[in-house]
Amino acid sequence: MREDKDSISALQNTEKKWAYDTSTAEWLQVQTFGHMMQVTDKFHSTLTSSFTKRGTIGYQSAFPTFFMDALNPNPHGHWDMTRPLTANAFCKEADRAFFNPSKFLICLGFDSQETSVKFAQDNTVIYHEMGHAFHQVLMNGRNRDAGITPASDLGYLFYDEAGSINEGLADFWSFIMNQRTHFAEWGLGRFIQQSRPMDEDDPLHAPGIAANSDSRLSYPTYLLYDPNFPDKPVEDVHYAGQIISHFMVALVKDLSSKCSWAQTASTEVVMHLLYETFLELGDLTATGNTGQTNYVNLTQNHALTWSRVANPVNFRKFTQVLSKYLLLTYGKVGRTGCGGTNYDMDGYEQLLDSYGLLLFKNYNEDGGSLATGNSGTNTVVTASNKVKTVTVSKDLIKIDPTQGASEAFIFDDRQSMVAALDSLKVSGQIPGISDQIEDGLPYNNGNISISPGEFVGVALNLYNDSNTPMAGIQVLGNDWDHGKDGKPCGTFEDNFPSASEGAADVSTETGTNPGECSYITRENGDDAGESIEPVCMVQISENNATKWAFQNELMSKIGLDDSNCLDGSGGNDKECFIRIVEGADQSTYSKLDPKKTWAQTVSANDTPEFNFNNLMFMEVSPWIPPGTTFNCRLRVRFTNCEDCWSDPNTITNPTGDDYLDYEYSGGRPFKIINFEFIVID
Repeated sequence: MREDKDSISALQNTEKKWAYDTSTAEWLQVQTFGHMMQVTDKFHSTLTSSFTKRGTIGYQSAFPTFFMDALNPNPHGHWDMTRPLTANAFCKEADRAFFNPSKFLICLGFDSQETSVKFAQDNTVIYHEMGHAFHQVLMNGRNRDAGITPASDLGYLFYDEAGSINEGLADFWSFIMNQRTHFAEWGLGRFIQQSRPMDEDDPLHAPGIAANSDSRLSYPTYLLYDPNFPDKPVEDVHYAGQIISHFMVALVKDLSSKCSWAQTASTEVVMHLLYETFLELGDLTATGNTGQTNYVNLTQNHALTWSRVANPVNFRKFTQVLSKYLLLTYGKVGRTGCGGTNYDMDGYEQLLDSYGLLLFKNYNEDGGSLATGNSGTNTVVTASNKVKTVTVSKDLIKIDPTQGASEAFIFDDRQSMVAALDSLKVSGQIPGISDQIEDGLPYNNGNISISPGEFVGVALNLYNDSNTPMAGIQVLGNDWDHGKDGKPCGTFEDNFPSASEGAADVSTETGTNPGECSYITRENGDDAGESIEPVCMVQISENNATKWAFQNELMSKIGLDDSNCLDGSGGNDKECFIRIVEGADQSTYSKLDPKKTWAQTVSANDTPEFNFNNLMFMEVSPWIPPGTTFNCRLRVRFTNCEDCWSDPNTITNPTGDDYLDYEYSGGRPFKIINFEFIVID
């Protein structure tokens, strides 16, 4: 369709032909439609063969039983039949092409430097954007089959690792269609220098990158690498995703070599692995595959929270699930699909390691279920195959210890925060904010502090105190299990707060009873005797001493009616005064170089450009007495973390099995960082 048309209509064709001059709008529409059909036909044919393969090989598949089955009255039911996929063949977006998942719309823009260059002229750009649409369909394949309406996305923020993977795999769709290892030379490369290679031998790459085990485009070294401008680090999902696109192409070549397959056949095998991976990762039924219960994403009630913030897709999780399906279909001893034998998983682990992606200790075939997640059979990664992949203890991430350094960056100027709030609401990232925060944010005073009545952005000033890069850093501000009997627990690694500072009494705990500090809720607060609490506590003076308490105690102390709380009457009065906004309750950072902060990593002069993904957003009640001190117990982890994803104790966890899903409601998989601040006028 054309952007200047009010509605979708058939291309007007009075001459009964599809051939048009290449400078016309009609040609762009025919070009776009033709390549959309080609790549969709490829998607459907490989999806059909993949669905058949799961029954032929015989393994625990993520495909729903009736997905594309002849018994299903709608063989294309994996698509949302209420929303046709629409493409604007020449939308008015300079230097942009994108897929909008909420509108199920593809926009193909133009080159600002040479306006005659339209992105629809480049079929690889069409394949890339269609890849995003296919990913959206697959991430929700199990959800749509089960009638679940909330949508899973592969990426929720301006920058996160799921979004990077999404971009890398969208580039890979170009390779799928033409078997060429460079994306968008014409549309993005010729004038605006944004094309991307998918093979280390591409001449665009910087010196030192090559297709051998020591010189691959590895994680996390090349997360900020733009081959067009290799000396300028950039935090961008498109360039971070190159690590995945290069690995996918390398895997295709490895399968062709070891299984004696044509490259096109190897490509279709990799597509099968991707289909299985998407279906499991996006599953909001929490079953993960047929016959399982709560295998992935905790429970159906909390699956969206798990997929978005509690245990989202990152480079580790994606490659682990993909590797599991490779193992199950071709790699297990006894399989004969790879040239009459099983695929060499040792060699595969070495290939994965050459990209720095051998980040898991086992293939986690038993999933994350409380019932079976630590009792099934798991295949352990061969330790000697892990050479380039380096993991780091969570203890080594901290607030910048440099004398005089800020604990956090506060964004509270009115103009920026009004724009941020509008953007967050329009994008659907947040539904809105409290009625207690006035429209137009008149109390935002721009004093780089937190003041009553404001809507503010907060970015922790994190520091990597190790000698190895940290990557995929995530700061969580969502509710979690850190209270007992209305008091904060002091049983975590930092032993804060102490009993004298208001912590709950744990003297008689056994760790086996719901409600105890040493017991983690199994259903994110839905189980009897359990609850989850907001992250921010308040300091209260009592009997000539101070203690830490949840915010409802301050409400009682100053006699504030609950209707004046941020959540209003009937809401959660434990977040009466300070509330981190749901949907904007996490922040992400691509990378922390050794002995550096994020600002020092991404910017030569320590003045980076902050994006929304770098901030958590906080509502500040106008009823807070100035001078009140708050402490927000934020949980922090990163992708190449040694002890964030599995218990590092080799005696109690000899196979390196992953933490169960419910454990991400607690503190154990995280480094807890206390962000303390005083609310001032």
